Amino acid sequence: MSKKKQKKKSYIWLIIVVALILCAGGYYYYNNYAFKQLPEIKKLIDDKKKKGYSDKDDNKIDVSTYVNTLPQERINYNNNDIVARLQVPNLGIDSLVTRASNNEYYLNYNLYRQYDELGVPFIDYRNTSLSTNQQINIYGHNTPNPQYYDQLPFINLEAYVDKGIFDNYKDVYLSIDERQIHYEVIAIKIVTDADNEHMKVVFYGEQDFLSHTGKLLSNTLFKNDQLEITSEDHLLVLQVCHYNPANSYLLVICKEKK
Repeated sequence: MSKKKQKKKSYIWLIIVVALILCAGGYYYYNNYAFKQLPEIKKLIDDKKKKGYSDKDDNKIDVSTYVNTLPQERINYNNNDIVARLQVPNLGIDSLVTRASNNEYYLNYNLYRQYDELGVPFIDYRNTSLSTNQQINIYGHNTPNPQYYDQLPFINLEAYVDKGIFDNYKDVYLSIDERQIHYEVIAIKIVTDADNEHMKVVFYGEQDFLSHTGKLLSNTLFKNDQLEITSEDHLLVLQVCHYNPANSYLLVICKEKK
């Protein structure tokens, strides 16, 4: 073998070895360093397990018996921006959800439309037809301060960085005026501003939607590879701020159950 060929072969092997080291290093980092850098979230997960959150059938909601209580909630809070109710029974999430004419208002206002830095969960303003939109986005605040844990329901979504939580706690329910929608969690993803594919909620045909879902479900932390996304499917994306890495977001990606 010529020296030139030997050098080329050695170079290829070097690339392979470096790639394997990087992959192994990344896996080790997340599981042995990054996760341990979130003591508050680890405690949150442990607390939930102690409280008995599970994937048992008695934690599921019978969507066939849905009674729409949203009109009464609008009266209670004198707020017509209340458009939905989000429930993740296994994680103790049961929250009214608003929608304004932009994605800024409810970052700093509560259900009474009073100024409040804690805000409330809200639906993307572009989701104007909740019964037909092919992807609905809901956003909520997070905090590293344990003092506000009980006031920010979306912080419970951080429990999904635990593989056991992702594998077992799948059921998500969105109640809108027309019906109650049962979703299944299919992927968990951590993104930065450089990856904003999940912010696309308007689609121009089947291929556009399928191209979007392919990108959306790439580079996930966890994913159910047994579920296929078709052009007929409807998605729900829950977004909450994440702190590792800094200025990132945790996405809980769900698919409507048929």
